[in-house]
Amino acid sequence: MEVDLQAVCRVFEDVLNGSMLREQADRWAYAVVQEEETGVVTYSPPFEREHIWAGVMYLYGINTMKAPNEYLHSNDDIREAMMAILCGGDDKLTGDDSASLRAAVATRITVLV
Repeated sequence: MEVDLQAVCRVFEDVLNGSMLREQADRWAYAVVQEEETGVVTYSPPFEREHIWAGVMYLYGINTMKAPNEYLHSNDDIREAMMAILCGGDDKLTGDDSASLRAAVATRITVLV
């Protein structure tokens, strides 16, 4: 199984724009964790392994509730985590501007590759 920075970014974006439930994102991350435990995960690009893995680990548990009908992490928390994990925290974005999020991650990928 190959996991790349853009795939992790897409899962964050899908949660933020409502096209993926948090429970689905958690299950996706769980599958990656399971595959990692068997040693079959490859990271692309390989030197971004730590950022990719940090993103997967954040998503694994993204559906945690702090009270009935109240998630532990708000959409703003998720957005900030995405930027900090996948973009090194260099960019500060507000609102639901997924195009800007995608551009920031694409810029990081382009610069690093």
